[in-house]
Amino acid sequence: MRRKNRKWVAIAVFSYLLLMFSAYRWSVNQRIPEGNIFVRIERAASQEHLRRLAQTEKEQAPPSPTGQSRLNAAGPAYVAARYDATHVVFIVTNDAESRFSGPVHSSAPTRISASAKPSAPLAGLQELWEPSPESIHFYPKIIQTIRVGDQWIMSISPDSTIPVTIERVIIAPTGCSLALGFLASIPEDHARVFNSSAQDYFVVRHDVVESADPPVTVPIAEITNWNASPLAAKQIEQQLTSRMKQEVAAIDARLLANAASPGVQSLPLPVGDARPRLKEWLHADKGLVRDEGLLEYDLHAFRLTPDGNPRLFVRARWTLAGATTFVMTAWFEAAPNSADAAPTLLWDDSSWSEGLREGEAPVSLGDHLDFQTILNEFDADRDGWAELLIHSYDAHVASGQRTSTTIALYLYTDSGLVPMKTSLHRTIASADTCLDR
Repeated sequence: MRRKNRKWVAIAVFSYLLLMFSAYRWSVNQRIPEGNIFVRIERAASQEHLRRLAQTEKEQAPPSPTGQSRLNAAGPAYVAARYDATHVVFIVTNDAESRFSGPVHSSAPTRISASAKPSAPLAGLQELWEPSPESIHFYPKIIQTIRVGDQWIMSISPDSTIPVTIERVIIAPTGCSLALGFLASIPEDHARVFNSSAQDYFVVRHDVVESADPPVTVPIAEITNWNASPLAAKQIEQQLTSRMKQEVAAIDARLLANAASPGVQSLPLPVGDARPRLKEWLHADKGLVRDEGLLEYDLHAFRLTPDGNPRLFVRARWTLAGATTFVMTAWFEAAPNSADAAPTLLWDDSSWSEGLREGEAPVSLGDHLDFQTILNEFDADRDGWAELLIHSYDAHVASGQRTSTTIALYLYTDSGLVPMKTSLHRTIASADTCLDR
């Protein structure tokens, strides 16, 4: 290399090194929020390690039981109704057979004397019969395996259970069908607790429900002195109306979509059916959307959840020209510390209204705000979430347009009711109407 070029080469090398050093110092001093590439790689590896560790621990640890799993583990829960001062009756098999045929009728059952003071009218279990011993082998396995003298557990309130003793097998007419169950007696040392209860409807199980650990001490009960302030009541009415309009639109859309189906068009019109048809319902629903309907509702407050905040059970109906056009139940959460704060609509049920429009619900449904009623509250596993015993008029009647009702146990959640096991179902019909089946 020529001597005169060495100076320029040295300057070029020095400039290159200075540039690289400056770039390095600049990159080190940058404040990248998520760090440089090396920091991000290290962080991602650490997070992946923690995720795998948590997954391994989760797989190794036994799953935590939920309230529903504890209730399920105790076996089926059956609806029990007060029969007299010392007995309850509970049904284990609904619709065992027709009321006027089969082995039950031919085996000459014996009538059980009824209580002088009938109770639990919604259950309809005051007419009881005892089958003859030779007919037992016709009955389901559960009837044959449960023995007289067996002791079961009955929940009578959220924090109280008592034993009951199986006394005899019973046959109970439930409308046009016969149901099978048991008459159980209350032990003498628990009679005071039983008779001091104002409730007529309970739940029986064969086994005790395991308690949550630790148990939740929030009381489960109806809040009898709770009243909505005028502002809160107005906010409830606004939310009910808004939800009603949404449900009306959804139901009408389904009706219109199904109206053109060949199956619907081929069905004969029921003779004497005075219900409005599709066009009439659509016309009525337009009136509801235009706020022409008259809203009527009642409200009951409960403590049903571990947070202790009031949950509001609302039964609502809208009428046009005096006729019921829409019915709905809704659940709200009330603000715990402010009477004027707007209650939050949690969920609702308008299945009865769809049944009315499809011609399956009884015409009289909604004449009164009794289409669904909470009969009793329990907390068998002490987890702070209530189980509710609920009586409902059925929204869809499959045969003959006869009114039917169901009493069932549900686990309350803020997103809906979870059905628990066996319900008590009966048709409200006289014996004469059963003969035309």
